[in-house]
Amino acid sequence: MTDGGSGRNLSHTRKRRLVGALSCAVSLFALSTHSVVAAEDEQDIQTSTEQGRASSSTVYDSDYFDQFLPQNALEMVQRLPGFNFDRGSDARGFGGTAGNVLIDGARPGSKNSLDDVLRRIPAAQVARIEVLRGGVGASDTQGQTVVANVIRIEGASTGTSVVRLVRKNDGSIRPQTETSYSTTIDGWETSSKLDAALRRQPRDISFRNFDENNELVASGEEERPENFKWMWYTGEASKDLFGGKLVLNTVLGVDTFDALSSRDVFDGGLPDSSPDGLVLIDVNRDYYEASLGADWTKTTSKDWKIRLLSFTQMSWRDFVSQFIDETPQGTQVFRSDFDNSQDRLESIFRGTYGKVGSAKLKPEFGAEVAYNQLESSFDLFQEDENGVVELDVPSANAKVSEIRAEAFTNLVWNASDKLTIDGGLTWEISRIKVTGDSDNTQTFKFLKPSANVTYNWKENLQLQLRASRTVGQLNFEDFAASNDITDERVLAGNPQLSPDQTWRLEGSVDWRFNSKGSLVVTLFHEWRQDVLEQIQLPSGGAGLGNAGNATFYGIEADMILPLDFIIPGGRLEAGYRLRESSLFDPIIGRDRRLSDITKQFISAEFRHDIVAERFSWGVAMDGGFEEPNFFVSEQLDFEGPYRFNFYAETTRWFGVKMRLEWNRFTGNAFDRDRSFFDPDRGGAFVGRELQVRDFGNTIRFEVTTQF
Repeated sequence: MTDGGSGRNLSHTRKRRLVGALSCAVSLFALSTHSVVAAEDEQDIQTSTEQGRASSSTVYDSDYFDQFLPQNALEMVQRLPGFNFDRGSDARGFGGTAGNVLIDGARPGSKNSLDDVLRRIPAAQVARIEVLRGGVGASDTQGQTVVANVIRIEGASTGTSVVRLVRKNDGSIRPQTETSYSTTIDGWETSSKLDAALRRQPRDISFRNFDENNELVASGEEERPENFKWMWYTGEASKDLFGGKLVLNTVLGVDTFDALSSRDVFDGGLPDSSPDGLVLIDVNRDYYEASLGADWTKTTSKDWKIRLLSFTQMSWRDFVSQFIDETPQGTQVFRSDFDNSQDRLESIFRGTYGKVGSAKLKPEFGAEVAYNQLESSFDLFQEDENGVVELDVPSANAKVSEIRAEAFTNLVWNASDKLTIDGGLTWEISRIKVTGDSDNTQTFKFLKPSANVTYNWKENLQLQLRASRTVGQLNFEDFAASNDITDERVLAGNPQLSPDQTWRLEGSVDWRFNSKGSLVVTLFHEWRQDVLEQIQLPSGGAGLGNAGNATFYGIEADMILPLDFIIPGGRLEAGYRLRESSLFDPIIGRDRRLSDITKQFISAEFRHDIVAERFSWGVAMDGGFEEPNFFVSEQLDFEGPYRFNFYAETTRWFGVKMRLEWNRFTGNAFDRDRSFFDPDRGGAFVGRELQVRDFGNTIRFEVTTQF
């Protein structure tokens, strides 16, 4: 997502997937809860336990959220006590991408981020939100054991409009707008959202280059203003048709990006008033997307639910960049031109048939068929004193197609009013075909079991144990060559990539110590196979490949602590992540950490709601982090500082909500350390490049009105 949560930021640098997948415990969601047994406090919070099952429900009426001044359903979901919002993942097909939020008891029939879906639902249209724990979902919320169900007011005509001004540290001010509207048209319940924005992201970089003896050999100062423009439309329409409910979803969008970097180079010393050279890097990217989804559901008189879903997404991306080295300034000594075009297509059809309601045994059966395709063209030219040369990169041009089918069955057993056991079994077969500069065809077969045990120790204390096997989604871009012009790193494509697989064992404790406070602690251990890392490919180039087996384990904790006993209306949210990993690296002959994973991370937010004054303020913190990335002949370590954000918001005046944010006000500079080796990381150290990337702070003012 882009800064501020609107639009989409599709960076020109390929986003490498976090190795592994979400846990895949399968449960079955009951569409309604019965017999409220107790009201916890004056905030209209209710808890209930359905007879004959271990899952529990906590109901938050819309009045509960007034203290947070929400404008849409996303802001309401983010304020649910003890609930960690999961927008879903880019996993295989439709079933593996489930987040942990339902809309009117069903998952949205598209693969768009749940952020977008929830943001287009005005707060005035939300009647209540139910938080369901333990044995609460089928394939609609696959792998989730805590689910929020947003219940809308039928027939309401409401809208939300946001106008936002964003000021960057270079003094530039850019506008962003969001408008969402929900209404009934000829019997169709509709909702839509339109985003449009101009965004600027200035970035200053300081370079220091060292030789094998750590002697300074060069330095540089770079200015890089990045400019984004986007416009996105998302919409949904639903109506009772053909004996069930039909829901249509659509997305149309365009996103453009350009950046012209200017880097002064100083040979043999620190920057002064007389640069020895100039490096210019010009980057342009255009991205277009269109998708359409159709979702039909019907529940029979005997509580069997039928769901048929189809989804098609198409996207087009053009990426052009140019690198020019002038030493001295005005004299070109090197030039590189890169052009990459990618066309994508994804189509999915899915059907499920499952038991719902209050039965003790609830089976579900289903199947899914998917087709994915990527066509990528790659041209890279370099020019020096010897003339122009086209680089021959393995798998520069590729067409990748995959056809995949899976059949699955799930079963939820409500053993008692405290214990629920649910499990599932999925069998998958797929064929991936690569043509172009390299040809290869592979067939994969996977069996993916999952099991989940939920025990309600007390009404407010729940224990969960989950085990599952998941299969990762390959990024088709990795089958084709890529080029990072900023780092001058060319990666070969790999036509022999295989999906990674993960066995995950997870246990968690969910304690709600009062109506507003909660603590969730999770321990997990993963055994990963065929993990994806940068390796030396059989083609002779360096690129992403299957690097062997690894372990990944850790602890996650999230707490919400009401501070009314100190500050009425105050609360503290805190999160902690500790992750360890181990992979044997044949390049260096020993174990190392996995790439692209932060070992330890802390986050916290203090918020003070002065309800009588309709005013709130707060301070949020993102902890420092360090993240290694391993290439064949390079190690890149990325470190970030503690970052703090301040905000204040009110609905006191003019019937609108006004919010002021000052983000990263204590600093927003990141350290980037690249160490180089010859011929690879197992060889001799030959130098390093240290960067400090300063993105500066951001001041944002927005006005939101509901109509």
